[in-house]
Amino acid sequence: MIKTVGIIGAGSVGSALMYEMYSRDPENVYLLATGERAERLRTKGISVNNEVFNPKVYSDPSQNIHIDLLILAAKTYSMDSVIEDIRPLIDKDTILLPIENGITTSTRLEKEFPENRVFYGVVLRTDAHRMSRRVYYRTLGEMQIGYAENYDPKPEVTEAYERLKELGINVKVYEDMRRAKWRKWMLNTGASQTAVEVQAECGFFGQVEEVRALMKMLMDEILEIAWAEGVNLTEEDRDDIIEILVNFPPDKKMSMLQDYEAGRPIEIDEYAGEVVRLGKKHGIPTPANEILYLAITARQKISELRKG
Repeated sequence: MIKTVGIIGAGSVGSALMYEMYSRDPENVYLLATGERAERLRTKGISVNNEVFNPKVYSDPSQNIHIDLLILAAKTYSMDSVIEDIRPLIDKDTILLPIENGITTSTRLEKEFPENRVFYGVVLRTDAHRMSRRVYYRTLGEMQIGYAENYDPKPEVTEAYERLKELGINVKVYEDMRRAKWRKWMLNTGASQTAVEVQAECGFFGQVEEVRALMKMLMDEILEIAWAEGVNLTEEDRDDIIEILVNFPPDKKMSMLQDYEAGRPIEIDEYAGEVVRLGKKHGIPTPANEILYLAITARQKISELRKG
């Protein structure tokens, strides 16, 4: 039975999820962190919707806490350190649920922790965002979970669904989670990179034809790669995603643009970088993603050089 739930990654989505779950069961919900980050979280807590709260922090095996379900809400570029952080804090019975925006983490976790059960997960339609160290949200959106395929969900998937629902999460078990991950990845690769490149809030997606054309070019390259990888993405998925983006709140900023403007690292390698890598693997040209990878990476490096 799944009772204790942990989260690693106290960014916008991770903090919002922690706020919801901890308020319902503070005895069995933990924030995982190590080192200086753990001490900062213990002393300063987390600010969500202008309320500071202090979740229990699990940072050392000597605390003797067993985590039944661990949600990994960290950015993909932090995965090396996250894996090493959680290694001494989990055991073989801990279920791992990554909800990052890319497509590589579940496979990597399966290799790093071969005895553990690893789910796929995505969070959709959340408006959680971070301003400095404060997190704000009105809706958490929807969390989709499961193994790659869940046409007949395994007992642990159903248990995780029921436990997350108890903790206030709008959760669904999606039959084809691999497709769900790729669909979310296509959305972010198209929209987040375009938003950074043209420095635009979502309201401009519907107003500027060239913005939509750029998003479509980026997503079309993913469609070809998906077909080569055996993932059931379609042109209808692409068009549906663009329609969703056009109808985002006009003042909303994609999280990658928020991170870029705040001088934080961004997930360019998991978006365009992964498209280029998979394109080379299958012999599929990916010029649009390669150009944005070079342009955005160059802009970041120039910004760092100017600071120095």
